[in-house]
Amino acid sequence: MKRFLRRIASPLVILGAVVSTLCGRALAGPPAQKLPSALLVFPLIQADESGADTRIELVNLSGRGQDVECFYVFGGGDNTCNEIGFFLSLTPYQPLSWLTTEGLNDVLTRSAAPPFFGEGELKCAVIPPADEVDVEFHNTIQGRATVYSSTGRTVSYGAVGFQRLSPGDFTGVVSLDGRTYAQCPDKLHFDVLADKPTATPATISDLILVPCSQDLLLQVPATITVQFLIINEFEQQFSTSISVTCFERAALSAITDALLRANLGTETGHLIIRGVNGPLLGLVVDEVAFQGKTGIAGNEPSFQGGRSATVVFP
Repeated sequence: MKRFLRRIASPLVILGAVVSTLCGRALAGPPAQKLPSALLVFPLIQADESGADTRIELVNLSGRGQDVECFYVFGGGDNTCNEIGFFLSLTPYQPLSWLTTEGLNDVLTRSAAPPFFGEGELKCAVIPPADEVDVEFHNTIQGRATVYSSTGRTVSYGAVGFQRLSPGDFTGVVSLDGRTYAQCPDKLHFDVLADKPTATPATISDLILVPCSQDLLLQVPATITVQFLIINEFEQQFSTSISVTCFERAALSAITDALLRANLGTETGHLIIRGVNGPLLGLVVDEVAFQGKTGIAGNEPSFQGGRSATVVFP
């Protein structure tokens, strides 16, 4: 009898969670992906005059025209944390795509995206039609980015999507609190390849991290202390920490030499990342050896838990 009761309890718990979500009382947790969203974050945008470029794709999944406010945020060099804002209009059910080095000027929808040269991230938020406050008018877009260079090496990844959870107007303050919008993930989990800088060919993977919270109105950069836990295939553990301000890109072995093949002791490792004073989003660019050459691939994290954050749009 006890076994039978346990079997029927699981569907009831699941049903209760679904009802709670539909009623706008979502439990804390990471953002659900592959769903129409109200906020998109692209952790890596890269373009320069040597031939590197990024193609950005936005798709309006609704049957109505949709306005979107976007911001490029520069990372590194002299442009650290500077921002460029712009607005886009998406026609019903249609994709919109542009190269960052060229920008976009659509005379039919009056959309314009400025050219972007450098390295950083992109955030886009849905502005629903006037007087439409239901969540279905917020959760309308998906996105993808493809970063490539003149050598032909390409990284493609899906934008992180945050759904609107409760009805209301778009005020410019995106509260990722698990009530208004979905929360940020508490932890990022990656399965990564150990760096082999002395191998032939050498392979070195990069980690990109951006804070979830961001004030795009006052342009105050957020600095996050980041903790790393690395677990090799023998379940041995290593740890380290760094600070991230607005955007960080670094080789895995530059963050900690525990991610060198000689020190990790195995070909792969499990990387768990958590921000101490705020949640983060990220991406790993894996460098992979193949027939004496190297290629790259986007390595997207899995999410664990949820933490609140705020993004402020002007």
